[in-house]
Amino acid sequence: METKYFIYFNWTAEPGKKAIIHKGECAFCNNGHGIHPDKSDKHGRWLGPYRSREEAYEKAQSLGAARVEFCKKE
Repeated sequence: METKYFIYFNWTAEPGKKAIIHKGECAFCNNGHGIHPDKSDKHGRWLGPYRSREEAYEKAQSLGAARVEFCKKE
């Protein structure tokens, strides 16, 4: 199975926005569906899938977030 990557882009969690890159199988990511079944786009949204860690990182960098990082559960 090919690993896919997703970005959770949150524009309200902290000043300057943040983008966290997750592997699709991460429990927080759930292949871009997250952990909240009644999710909304009020605070952030999932982007992807991306084929590689590098591709996801490049996209995350292009979002203008003050913080871009990889999920610590990876």
